[in-house]
Amino acid sequence: MAKSNESCIDTMAEPVSAMPEKWVNTATSETFYYVGVRGSPYATESSVFELSPDELLALTKRFQSSASTVVNGALIKGRPFSVINALAELGYRVICSTGEAEILWTLQREV
Repeated sequence: MAKSNESCIDTMAEPVSAMPEKWVNTATSETFYYVGVRGSPYATESSVFELSPDELLALTKRFQSSASTVVNGALIKGRPFSVINALAELGYRVICSTGEAEILWTLQREV
């Protein structure tokens, strides 16, 4: 069910800024922003990477007792699918995933 990393980025061009998570899709000239959610489907917490400060604030308000920092991200006290659904409300959608017991979901939103 997981896609390979190659299929996730095969239509992407070079970064449009110094931030590597912002890319332009050359097929449609749209600009996207990417974040990651890591966790286990059986876990009660998730790690989220590369959220903007405003997005992180919105997420931590929704999931109380969150925002413990992890390297390059934050620990959210919520199941991965609940966190992914909350990010969907902020405009993100899952574009690929990798892993088995612990999964990293890559999400994108249009800038």
